[in-house]
Amino acid sequence: MIFYFSGSGNSEWVAKTAATAFSDKTFEIGSAIVHHKTTFILEKNERIGFVFPVHSWGVPPVVEKFIRQLVLEKYENQLIFGIMTCGDECGFANLQFLKLLRLKGWESHHIYSIQMPNNYIAFPGFDVDDKSLEHKKKEDAKCTLSGIIDAVNADKIIDCYAKGTKSFLKSKIIYPLFCKYAINSKPFYSTDACTGCGICAKKCPTENITIKDKRPVWGNNCTQCLACIHYCPERAIEYGKMTQKKGRYTYSKNN
Repeated sequence: MIFYFSGSGNSEWVAKTAATAFSDKTFEIGSAIVHHKTTFILEKNERIGFVFPVHSWGVPPVVEKFIRQLVLEKYENQLIFGIMTCGDECGFANLQFLKLLRLKGWESHHIYSIQMPNNYIAFPGFDVDDKSLEHKKKEDAKCTLSGIIDAVNADKIIDCYAKGTKSFLKSKIIYPLFCKYAINSKPFYSTDACTGCGICAKKCPTENITIKDKRPVWGNNCTQCLACIHYCPERAIEYGKMTQKKGRYTYSKNN
């Protein structure tokens, strides 16, 4: 089984591609938490996968919450793997993930990363990639994921993790500040271009958005994935002034 969390579709593509290769089922992490479905029974030789994006060089809090709540009945050292998607690099997110597993008494020797198109646009200086770079990253990701799938299938560890530079600063200082101050739904708003279509509410992985009077209303369970912004067909959702005039991105196999 593969548990995944995804905002703009990058990690969803990875999870479902891997699930097809392994003939596995996928379970969406946000929905599992919301609906209190965090207990699973394992088969003897079943693999357990976790696929999620790196948020500010760390494990997204929603993924951490899920792992802490997760109960794997009949766990007998079955193979566990983790695949993180990132725009550029991951810092110490792998060590954070491994620590979470060990707190549960689990172990993993397969923790990898795949570079995918940038989608975080709520910080100054952060924007989506141009189309040529977006295309290149997606093409390269196919090859990278294929190698990871082969490694997991053969239970053979490979070197495929983009730690990057200044990891202590990014993962030990910036990441905690991000979790404490940046995960905030208050700056979200819809412009007059909003048609009340409800796609933002449908795409929100934590079901944090409701539609009232044909406009989205954000609750207090935001995880800062920006799915609502990227999937809005009218580009009618903004995050304060940070996202104005910036690009939008969702994963598509066709571009």
